[in-house]
Amino acid sequence: MKQDSTTYYVTIGGSCDYNHDERAGGAAVIIEHNGIIISRDVIAELHTTEFRMMLMLMVKVMKELPKDSDILFLTNAAYIQNFDKVPTPKSANPDLIKQCIEAKQHHRSVGVKIVQYHKSPLLIETHDISTEAMKKLRSEYNKNT
Repeated sequence: MKQDSTTYYVTIGGSCDYNHDERAGGAAVIIEHNGIIISRDVIAELHTTEFRMMLMLMVKVMKELPKDSDILFLTNAAYIQNFDKVPTPKSANPDLIKQCIEAKQHHRSVGVKIVQYHKSPLLIETHDISTEAMKKLRSEYNKNT
């Protein structure tokens, strides 16, 4: 994909582990601007899903990047394509979708593009980073219980 010099390209991926009682979810981003990686971030929480974590991280990124920016989130998670659609009573994570809608208003454009996981080294990296954050969180949790 050819990148333009004004857009912030935000590769976002997540990981969720359903095999534990405390089910952890995590998400990570790698932000590129003008062809250079300018930032990495990761979050993880217990008792949640990767999709919730991804929406939380999208809100954080939109709040932190300069106002009136062009932002393109690159992911293989089709779920987040609806980050800016008014939630219905059946929507999952309506609180975070509302936050995404609010944060999006401060930018010139914000979109989501689906990319193939196995062809995106940065997407693979976000998955690995979020998985490690979940493992660390779970380890700390289990040490304290």
